[in-house]
Amino acid sequence: MFTLVQKKKQNTQSIEGNIHKSQDIFGKYQSDCLKGIAIIMLIAHHCFLGPSRYKGQELIFIIPESVWNYVALFFKICVSLFVFISAYGLTKKMMSLPKDADSQTTHKFIGNMILSRVIRLLGGFIFVFLLVDIFALFYDPGRLAEIYGSVFPLNMEYYILDMLGLAQLLGTPTFLGTYWYYSLALILIVLVPLFYLLLEKVGSLAFLCVVAVLNFTVTFGNINIWHYILCIAVGIAAAYGNTITRMVQFRICGNNVINKILKFLLEFSGILLVMSVREGPLKGVLYPFWDAVIPVMVTAFGCEFLFSLPGLKQVLRFLGVYSANIFLVHNYIRRVWFYDFTYSFKYPLLIVNVLMIISLMLSIGIEFLKKVLHYNEAVGKIVKLISRGR
Repeated sequence: MFTLVQKKKQNTQSIEGNIHKSQDIFGKYQSDCLKGIAIIMLIAHHCFLGPSRYKGQELIFIIPESVWNYVALFFKICVSLFVFISAYGLTKKMMSLPKDADSQTTHKFIGNMILSRVIRLLGGFIFVFLLVDIFALFYDPGRLAEIYGSVFPLNMEYYILDMLGLAQLLGTPTFLGTYWYYSLALILIVLVPLFYLLLEKVGSLAFLCVVAVLNFTVTFGNINIWHYILCIAVGIAAAYGNTITRMVQFRICGNNVINKILKFLLEFSGILLVMSVREGPLKGVLYPFWDAVIPVMVTAFGCEFLFSLPGLKQVLRFLGVYSANIFLVHNYIRRVWFYDFTYSFKYPLLIVNVLMIISLMLSIGIEFLKKVLHYNEAVGKIVKLISRGR
């Protein structure tokens, strides 16, 4: 009798352990690895999405140029990956709110979460923004006036809006086009809690249907931001329903080896198929849909087959940790100030690697400077101070 009870207890513990593990399949480590993939895609996308990107440069294409352009254009999904990761992570944070929390507790929790995320997001952005501007004052002193104008106080207003990541949203001048993503990121931080509360009320299916209908029927002034609303919703639903874990744990057959082989072939083929459809005649019609579905497929594939590979997982995570700074600085090298140098390496793969390495080194330097200045600690104190005051 004791043995049976003990076995039942062990089985219960095993089940609980499996549930706990299943909740961690797409955790912080895996999200950093996915950011690593996304930042590689971003560099390749910006360098080779079309011949205009390297106009006037004599490059050597071992793989046909058209193939490079096709794949690089598809790599625009890097934005969807970043959006998916952010929506997923914020939703997991929302899920830590007790189910029986009253409205006051819920409002305070959501308010603190939004404020802390916005402050941390802008804290990282503003630091690099100001560093770049200091560099520009010496290396390219006319750029500030060229972008923001020379009429005071209008130029200062443009500058502040750009520094707060609002230029794309408000249609004001920006120092670098890449900054557009921060308008989307700010909207995402505000939308996720609202979408999450809606999902809890109506359920995942109805929630996704409502957002999809809005995404495809309602016109919003800023298409770059509106395009990713469905992707945000899918990230929320995936986190809420533990979709990535379910996909990874799904079995086609009982044999482990055969199951892995079949899943690898099916998932990889599925990604290629969706890529061809996305870049084909249905791109315009269902563009937001593909950019909402692909992140789920890539994330599940990565969690099951890539993020556990020794060597690769460390490299991807390392790139992922520094991906935000790489995102901010790489286009200053490639596009603004060192265009000829970037493409002087002739071979596309070499160009991507050199740009990545230089951007990574700058990113590491930025984080070192933050550490010396105790910048992150200061941002953390601001977050705590505001949270206590609410």
